Amino acid sequence: MVARKLTLVSSSDSGSLVIKYNQLIERAEKAYFFGLQEKASNTYKQAFDLSIELLCSANANIVSVRRVAEASSYRFDHCPVFEDAEDEFYLEVAANALEDVVRADTDIATRKAALQAYKSVACLACELVRFNQSIRCQVLIDQYVQTEMSHSKFLAN
Repeated sequence: MVARKLTLVSSSDSGSLVIKYNQLIERAEKAYFFGLQEKASNTYKQAFDLSIELLCSANANIVSVRRVAEASSYRFDHCPVFEDAEDEFYLEVAANALEDVVRADTDIATRKAALQAYKSVACLACELVRFNQSIRCQVLIDQYVQTEMSHSKFLAN
């Protein structure tokens, strides 16, 4: 009976979004390792989208928050550079989702983690401001600063 439970937990057929996220990250890392940059990039995009879905779910917690920061970082490192003219920008998506958690009526620990993850996303945006003078990234940074100023004192210890 125990062996069967372990098989179910580690099964690739599992419906768990967390397991799917971990599998996507693993596949993306393997693709990148073998020089398949386009496949790695697409897989990191899928993992990011899944991390946002997990963050927006009713079961979101500190790990969900950290997962979004991690997926954003992977996309920043392994996907093509963002241009301001694109319709949707993953750092904006991440920042908006994290800001929603910071402003939400959830536990303090999750809100603190969301503010820290938001800071990580803002730091990535700062790199794009330096690299290609992205106006959208500058707006994202400014929004982070405003959020941090208004919430950090309430989320302190």
